[in-house]
Amino acid sequence: MEEAGHVAPTLALLFVLTCILIGIATQYFLSFVPVPYTALLFVSSRQHRSRFFRKHFSRFVLFCASCQDAILQVFGLGIGLFQAVPHNADAFTDTLKLWMGMDPHLLLLIFLPTIGFSKAIGQEPHLLRKNWGQILTLAWPGVVVSFLLIGVFAKYFLPYNWTWPQALLFGAMLAATDPVPVTAVLRKVGASPKLLNVIDGESLINEESALVIFLALQQFVEGQPLDAGQVVLKILHLALVGSAIGLGFGLGTSFWLAWIFNDPCLEVVLTFGSAYACYFVAEDLAGAAGLLAVVVMGFSMSVLGGRQIMNRIKTEMHTFWE
Repeated sequence: MEEAGHVAPTLALLFVLTCILIGIATQYFLSFVPVPYTALLFVSSRQHRSRFFRKHFSRFVLFCASCQDAILQVFGLGIGLFQAVPHNADAFTDTLKLWMGMDPHLLLLIFLPTIGFSKAIGQEPHLLRKNWGQILTLAWPGVVVSFLLIGVFAKYFLPYNWTWPQALLFGAMLAATDPVPVTAVLRKVGASPKLLNVIDGESLINEESALVIFLALQQFVEGQPLDAGQVVLKILHLALVGSAIGLGFGLGTSFWLAWIFNDPCLEVVLTFGSAYACYFVAEDLAGAAGLLAVVVMGFSMSVLGGRQIMNRIKTEMHTFWE
């Protein structure tokens, strides 16, 4: 068997192709379940009082959920078993070695800035102006309350004898919510755009809020001599400096876009490069929260620079970032 360093680099494409085929097959098989099982579960629990109906309908719901999980598990199990038995398909083994040998931080940083920026700049400007108070209330005080409650639960009810910093660090890890399935269901059923905007906006900021708290507590747990005041100052530095850098990049990029006329390619590339530059300056040069900076940049460009972007190259910009 060849070592990963001597494998042809083009074999890395085999892993990408496999992932695409798995995604296509999963989406195709799930198309036979027309209603999301989360919605079915809600209907079965709220609308029907018959014990017999709830019993059998709940079984159907669980079957739908199991189908979604089972399809992915079968693909993963098949790939694992394929590597465990003797075979001559060295190419597939080699492509896995190429990807498993990659630095995970590199793969993360390739996608993280653009994912955060694309979600933020895709928000409706007029809805952001109306809902920013609710979004910030849920994203910061809401996350703080959530992380404190989880930390208290971990301290007193989990059998690990954690110290308070360790329990609170665990709370910071679980404080952020994942609303992707919820928003997907709400879009399918035609929910209010205002509600979707609040959930999307809050989800973008609460992840950064939890990350900021986690990074500050991590240094304390690792044994660095920090007191409670220094931890608070660290949180404020990560959050405020990152937000200021994101706001500055958003304003600067919006101003630059205002001076570019009828060149969609240049404007798209400008926003793309600005997202990476914003993340680098905040994370590497300023020691702040890079992801928070990118999200604030996207929000500020949506609210303040939306006119320069949307009126002239709305289709191109929307298509690229979607």
